[in-house]
Amino acid sequence: FVEKAPGAELYQYGELDVWCDAARWLGRMHGDPSVAVAAKSTPAADRLLRYDAAFIRRWMDRAVEFAANRHDASGRKAITALAARYGDVAEFLAALPKSFIHGEFYASNVLVEPSGDRVRVCPVDWELASFGPGVIDLAALIVGKWTDEQRATMVSTYREAMPTGHAWQTDRAALDRALMFARLHLAVQWLGWSAHWNPPAAHAQDWLGEAIRLGEELRLL
Repeated sequence: FVEKAPGAELYQYGELDVWCDAARWLGRMHGDPSVAVAAKSTPAADRLLRYDAAFIRRWMDRAVEFAANRHDASGRKAITALAARYGDVAEFLAALPKSFIHGEFYASNVLVEPSGDRVRVCPVDWELASFGPGVIDLAALIVGKWTDEQRATMVSTYREAMPTGHAWQTDRAALDRALMFARLHLAVQWLGWSAHWNPPAAHAQDWLGEAIRLGEELRLL
């Protein structure tokens, strides 16, 4: 079914509480076991993308292919060095707990409608819906010029929305590390998205700088 959902894109809201409502919605979806079962076993499940190691690695292969047209010598060198270790990233992410995920849970793809004490969250543009690690969605949500403290607040809200006993709820350090790998992968995915296309200025990010920084923090560079 299709619904004409009311509301405005999440990025139009500056209040952190509204972003936390989106994080809470996401945590509930990822933590719902019935959603995970449906993502694996319904007749439509075969149409979902699968975040296996080959799929994850493919984005780095594309980033390397496009590097010659998009980056200077130092940028190409950094991508090549990161690509040499990216098999470890792919295997790590592919081994994480999986559920049904949106695939592009960026603020421009999330409509929100505050109403009294409640905020209705309506993700749109599900073309990359997948069976994969929930941290991919969480990483997309926290993209942008947030402080470490603000990001930590959103991550905590996501974690607290998950059911008792879930892997992410019981081990915060493991969630934080997994999220770093997911953020790195999203940066690489954008580097491998297209040889020539660039996002609108309002949504532009320094994805190469993000990939290098996270690669260094994860000791992959």
